[in-house]
Amino acid sequence: MPGELISVWEDTYREIWIPLAEQEGVPDDVFSQLYRELFTALREPSGEEAQGIPLGDAIQLREAFDRAIALSGVEIERESAEKAFVAAHATNRNDLRERRVAIVECLADLTGDPDESATLLALTLSELAEDPNRRAEAKQRTLDGIVNDTLRSREAFELVRPWDLKGERALVAFLEAAFEILDDLGGDTLSNRYFNLLAGFIDKFSLRYDLRRPCTLCPTLAGVFASLVRDLRAITSQDAHLDGLMKDFEESVRDLRIDCSDRRIRTSIQKQVNLLEALGRAHPGVKRKTLGAISKQLKNWPHDEVMLSLQSLYHFTCDYPGIRHGGTPASALRAVDMRDMVAMSILLTGFTPYLSSGLNLDVVYRGA
Repeated sequence: MPGELISVWEDTYREIWIPLAEQEGVPDDVFSQLYRELFTALREPSGEEAQGIPLGDAIQLREAFDRAIALSGVEIERESAEKAFVAAHATNRNDLRERRVAIVECLADLTGDPDESATLLALTLSELAEDPNRRAEAKQRTLDGIVNDTLRSREAFELVRPWDLKGERALVAFLEAAFEILDDLGGDTLSNRYFNLLAGFIDKFSLRYDLRRPCTLCPTLAGVFASLVRDLRAITSQDAHLDGLMKDFEESVRDLRIDCSDRRIRTSIQKQVNLLEALGRAHPGVKRKTLGAISKQLKNWPHDEVMLSLQSLYHFTCDYPGIRHGGTPASALRAVDMRDMVAMSILLTGFTPYLSSGLNLDVVYRGA
């Protein structure tokens, strides 16, 4: 999502990490220490992708190879298998796809069946990946191999992509922890340089955070609102009726770009109320249909006055001429304008956490 760090993670290497590493006096193992922390922010692969864990570990790769030979039922001398495995040079390859191809070809030469070799290797790799203890062992050895090599650690750090990360919250935790790591490595000079680079990065990409000392990323009000709208869009997309109402509302907002007349503003407010009513009707325990009646059935209000404020807004939309009904012409103090469009959109959107039971408000605030 625009505004989130994870969406511009790949730009951090150019904007933050290279300028930081080029600073005079930076220790050679800076990326080793940073990658060790970043490793905790990487998501756990599953399914076929998880086979990459034992595939990347020399010890378990050899185990998978031997197990595949045993499952093939072909009688192969241990010495012949050993020579073939060494000759394949699979463990010398950093690219996991190349490793897999090398081992499959080796197995095929030994068993005479390329298709079965690929199937058996996938099976034995999956068995290792699905064992929590073996998975942890392989991951730790892989991590140790990377962080003990300054060149590999820098390459591994650079190769991490947004989809490799657990999510926004994990990335925020890494960026905050990086400050302490850099402070330990290079003191105030290095950590302050990092702080300034990160602050500049946030400003440049208009991200949803304020950076506070010593190094805390705090969500901004604008960021929280954007997250709320994003998650609301995601929830409504799962239901055809809600999806249509959400699109009607968004389209009515876009139409104001062409014509911001009071008629179009009234239409936009109406479309938003329609959406909120549909969200409220889907809330557990709600039987009523209008927004005012729905608000009375909800049991999650922190105070009666909050409920009454939504009812007041609903009464406004009913009584003002041309929004929901003919209304009462004498009650309109003036024609609605962009002040009302902005105010009503924000106010009504602010009630969605009460009306929708599907929102995860912790995720809205902190990120996934």
